[in-house]
Amino acid sequence: MRVFLLVGVWLWSLALAFPRIGVHEGFTRLVFDLPSKEVQHTLSQENGLLVLILKGVKAAPLDQVVNSSEVASVQTVPEEGQVRVLVRLKGAVEATVRRYSDPERLVVDLSLKKEASTPAKPAQANVDPPRSRPPKPPKPVVLLDPGHGGVDPGMVGYVVEKEVVLDVALRLKRLLEKEGIEVRLTRDRDMHLSPDKREDLSRRAALADSSQVNLFISIHVNATPTRTAQGLEVFYFGQAQSSGVLAQVIRENGGGELGQRLTQEARTVAERILFDIVAQANQRYSQRLAETLGRKLSQATGSPFRGSFPGDFFVLRYAKVPAVLVEIGFGDHPVEGRRLADPAYREKVAQGLLSGILTFLANGAYAR
Repeated sequence: MRVFLLVGVWLWSLALAFPRIGVHEGFTRLVFDLPSKEVQHTLSQENGLLVLILKGVKAAPLDQVVNSSEVASVQTVPEEGQVRVLVRLKGAVEATVRRYSDPERLVVDLSLKKEASTPAKPAQANVDPPRSRPPKPPKPVVLLDPGHGGVDPGMVGYVVEKEVVLDVALRLKRLLEKEGIEVRLTRDRDMHLSPDKREDLSRRAALADSSQVNLFISIHVNATPTRTAQGLEVFYFGQAQSSGVLAQVIRENGGGELGQRLTQEARTVAERILFDIVAQANQRYSQRLAETLGRKLSQATGSPFRGSFPGDFFVLRYAKVPAVLVEIGFGDHPVEGRRLADPAYREKVAQGLLSGILTFLANGAYAR
């Protein structure tokens, strides 16, 4: 009864927002109160993200953690003449949409897809039952995120960031698969997931679902205004503790006013970690992964490891698995930038990342 009352109070607070969110047995319901019958909507679902666009509606920005069986989070993004709603899903989810009047509203019910049952095989007479074998441990799955891409080149110096990180990710994929590890990529060519930076980062983040993958590694190339820094840095999600890290976070979150806004949104999520025991445990694993990758990368490349740091990275904010953002070097440094342009050096980077991932997984610091 006490749990029911607590959930009821929580849902009441959500009911004040747009949309109203209800968590029920077997489904999550989103209710959008509409100003008129003229409101039009479009719905699409891709890569664990449901995108609903409501034309002719005004609403305040929302970034709400839901954490139901079907939904991880809901975001509303006000745009000119419309509202974009981004719903991060958990696993295979199907959406049922209904429109009602008096009052005018749109109802979206999200439920997990039911797996088709496998028909039982007929019993065979006079056949010895097969010997039982111990179940094989699940194959770990690593999600690699080559940063930027498509309309977003990332940093441009002695190299172009989007080209370098894609090449390193493809090399790392090949190496991991040789070790029997399943690999997924957020992109496998020069492309963006969305021309809108916020949605692009949200789509990448949505793929870091704990029911689908074990590790999430976002690969980037660093830069500084002075062009004198070199070395490796690895970040895990948390509040940036220095102005230098904060400036870097803002750049990776899109730069300028957009980067500042997305960083602030990510920071509100980082603050919640202080009250979430599960999130704190995942943060510790992420920090351990960051330290391991940094050391192994330095050993493989000879580049100095500058350290691992917490950062309010938008792409890491909802990861439910150990997740890090790796800066594999400074592309604007006259020495390191030219190294990153060398395919042989990129292979060393991939080897270092491989070594770090294998070391981390060997310690059993993941679960499916």
